[in-house]
Amino acid sequence: MRGKAILTGKKMSEILAADLHQAIKDATGRHHPVPDRHFHKHDEYLSYGLKASDFREIIKEFHPQFLKLSFQEKMDLAARFLQERVGELGHVGLYIITLCVKELTPEHFSYLDGLPEFFRSWSHVDHLSLGVMQPLLLRYRKETLELLEEWSRSPIRWKRRASVVAFVRKVAESGEFTREVIHLCENLIWDEVDIVQKGVGWALKDNLRSAPDRILPYIKDLRRRGVSSTITLYAIRDLKGVNRLEVLAVKKNTTT
Repeated sequence: MRGKAILTGKKMSEILAADLHQAIKDATGRHHPVPDRHFHKHDEYLSYGLKASDFREIIKEFHPQFLKLSFQEKMDLAARFLQERVGELGHVGLYIITLCVKELTPEHFSYLDGLPEFFRSWSHVDHLSLGVMQPLLLRYRKETLELLEEWSRSPIRWKRRASVVAFVRKVAESGEFTREVIHLCENLIWDEVDIVQKGVGWALKDNLRSAPDRILPYIKDLRRRGVSSTITLYAIRDLKGVNRLEVLAVKKNTTT
C-alpha cells in the first residue's frame, strides 16, 4: 500500500500500460499481434484477435484506473497506446481520449491532428469521429469545421474519412450541418480510396434522413456526374420504393 501511495503519475501510467497489455494477452492467448486480413484486407492492421465482448470487459476493468489519471496523463497514455500501431491498443487510446473530451478545446487540435498518423484502420477513424470530433463540433463549431476542412484535403486517408464521418448519426439527425456536409463531401467525391468513398456515402445516407430536400438532389447530381457507385449506392441504402428507383434511374451525363 505504501508503494502505491507514492507512485508518480508517470509510474502509474507505465504500470497501467503493462497491466493492460497483459490483460489482452491473457484474454487471447497471444503474446504478439498478427495481421488481420478478415476485416482489414487493405490495411496494415495488427491485432491480438480480441473479441469485442472481451474488449469491453477489459475496458470496464481498467476504467476506474484511467479516471484516476490527470488530464495530461490520460492524453500521454492515449498517445502511447496509439503509437504502438496495434488495433486493440489504438482503441484503448481512443477510449481514454473520450474520457477527456469535456476538457478538450481548440487548443488541443494540434494533438488530435497528429493522431491519425498512427491509425491502421477505418475503425480507429470512426472511434475518433464519433467519440471525440462530434462533441467538439457541437461545442466549437467554427474551429472544428476549419480542422475538418483541412482533413478533407489531407494526403492521409484516415483524416479524409474522418472529415465526413464526423457528421453521421446524432450530428446528422440534428439537421444543423447540411450545407457543411455537402461541401466536405464535394471535396472527396473523386477520392479513389474505398474507405473514404464509403465515409462520404455514410455521411450522405445519414443526413438524407434529416434533409432529404437537399441531400437527395445532390445524390442524383453525383450520379449524373459519374461519381463512384460506392458513394451513391451507400448513400441510398435506406431508400425504398419510388424514391430509390428514381435515384437508380439517373444515369451518367455523357454529353459535353
